[in-house]
Amino acid sequence: MASTASYNVPNYGVSDRLHPVPSERRPRYGSSTLHESLKLVAGTAGNILEWYDFAAFGYLSDILGRVFFPNDQSVDTSVMESFAVFGAAFLMRPIGGLVIGYIGDVYGRKYALEISIFLMAAATTAMGCLPTYKQVGNSAIFLLLVVRMLQGLSVGGQLMSSLVFTLEGHSEKMWGLYGSFVMACANIGTFLGGVVAYGLRKSMTEEQLLAWGWRLPFLSGICISFCGIYLKYFCKDDEIMPAHHAPVQTMDEDDHDAHEDDDIPVVIDDHDRETLSDHHHPAVEESVPSTLPPSNPLRLAFSPLNRRSLIASSMVPLLWSGGFYLTFVWMAIYMKDLIDPPVPAAFGINSCSLLILAISFPLAGALSDRFGRRAVMSAGGVLYGLSGPIVIKVIGTFGSQNPMAAFGAQTGLGVALALWGAPMCAWLVESFEPDARLTSVSIGYNIAQAIGGGLSPFIATLLVDDVGMLAPGIVLVGLSVVSLTGLWCVAPGGAAHVNKRTIKQPLEDVLHEGDELEMKEIT
Repeated sequence: MASTASYNVPNYGVSDRLHPVPSERRPRYGSSTLHESLKLVAGTAGNILEWYDFAAFGYLSDILGRVFFPNDQSVDTSVMESFAVFGAAFLMRPIGGLVIGYIGDVYGRKYALEISIFLMAAATTAMGCLPTYKQVGNSAIFLLLVVRMLQGLSVGGQLMSSLVFTLEGHSEKMWGLYGSFVMACANIGTFLGGVVAYGLRKSMTEEQLLAWGWRLPFLSGICISFCGIYLKYFCKDDEIMPAHHAPVQTMDEDDHDAHEDDDIPVVIDDHDRETLSDHHHPAVEESVPSTLPPSNPLRLAFSPLNRRSLIASSMVPLLWSGGFYLTFVWMAIYMKDLIDPPVPAAFGINSCSLLILAISFPLAGALSDRFGRRAVMSAGGVLYGLSGPIVIKVIGTFGSQNPMAAFGAQTGLGVALALWGAPMCAWLVESFEPDARLTSVSIGYNIAQAIGGGLSPFIATLLVDDVGMLAPGIVLVGLSVVSLTGLWCVAPGGAAHVNKRTIKQPLEDVLHEGDELEMKEIT
């Protein structure tokens, strides 16, 4: 057990490894406004390009099913097999989130973002170069699976790295808005993937698409690497740094005088003793090293203190992950291939609805900054669960005769999803302390993606075949119930929390008992 002693110390720089420094006092590196804008563009542009390529697979799943699988089977079977491979990529996302999240917490958010971007660029470009089933037989299926799993590995770390990197560099008062921008860019990428798929289907014959046209969206993946190059050579890691490599906040004499009355009681353990010694605080007389040993993000992520937040972070995003892929990726295939007769201009309708979703994201994020995350998310979750089965019925029953009915139904469902997904971005980041934030967020979010995003399209297609075309509405209701349960019943504080502790609040007593951390607030 680490030795402890009680002292009254000024409220600066102590236990930064547990407490995020307020945005106005974070260390800055003197970069210009133009540079800050370019850095934001580089990070979010990576989201756009990555999700464009990732979504292109979903939108071309019927074509890819015929390219990479035997031709002596029905269209429904090819689509189901293609979505099974689509789901396999999601199974790699928790692993990617864990590995890249760990790198981000230990070595910096920017470094993690670079790795994920370059990995995605390589995997997506390789996707466009794969041989087909006619050329190499079953080896094509194996190679497709390997490339898709590499894509899932990179996406598992990229989105959350981009989210944490962006939010930690901006004022916490606007995290809802800035978080919505990050996710909106991913939606724009999905929108572009739909536009390209729609354009290819309109401009090419089916024979051209099957022969070489399907390769074009994936060969553009090389463009992603330019965002990684800019981040690597022109940006500095500007977020909240873990305590073992963070620059220490210092105060001049006037600042110290202004805060000398803000003493707070604290129990000092060995880590804080080392931090105080860097400030030459009289409470610590012995000489100690100037740097703190690195904490283990994986240990902190799975610690008892973090457990409820981690479970909640894998339940709450289920509605977003499963709902998004059902509403805007699977739905396009549903309208075109699974309904007889099909909905006219299904991909055009889907793309327009997706664009409205992206536009509504900043509004929903700003609303959460004003009214709170839980209030806005709850409204979206309830609306989505209630309207989901109705939307499936409207599209399945009236979409073929009235495409505008299909457009209105899908768009309404998308707006409800935006009310959930936009505030969720800030909610996730606020749920964890900086030392294990990226690791924890990546693990929780990508577990939800693996279950909701990976399995939902496959299950929905299976239900259409075995039960009926209205059955997928059951999946939408189930996603809403599970996520609302996580938001209200599992997350600490009912998940209304903005789980951030400023330096003017009481610190926790940190007790090291074996391999577990136990924290209790000092009263």
